[in-house]
Amino acid sequence: MNLDEYTTSFLLYAPAKNPHGWELDLNAFGEALRDTFSEVGYKPEEGHPARLGIWVLTADGTEYDGFADNETRDTIALGGNKIDEIATFILWLRDAYLPSPDLIRFTTEAAFARGIETDWRVPATGGVERIVDELRQHLLVVVGE
Repeated sequence: MNLDEYTTSFLLYAPAKNPHGWELDLNAFGEALRDTFSEVGYKPEEGHPARLGIWVLTADGTEYDGFADNETRDTIALGGNKIDEIATFILWLRDAYLPSPDLIRFTTEAAFARGIETDWRVPATGGVERIVDELRQHLLVVVGE
């Protein structure tokens, strides 16, 4: 299996000790996406007042589709991305949006499906390649290669 081509859903979230550390205001988050990326759609999800459906298309054609939620913990879920794609989004989130770079934990749909409940940390420093390395390590543990 080529992990660089493997797609899965990613869940990004604030640490348990600081569940609202992102200070995630859903409308402000939607506007930050709109200010950064080529095409963006967002709207509150019906029946879930603390959830914002999001859709992003970058200038290079990468698509992110998912939601942001701030009810019990600041969370962003994005479905069907490769690790280099999600690493680019995480870098933007960490360096341009969040109040502190050490506040991102993550897991994947693949880990959840296998009952692995470990919180993985996004590196607080470094560029896309460092984040890709961490995501790749996660997938090596979860699905192998």
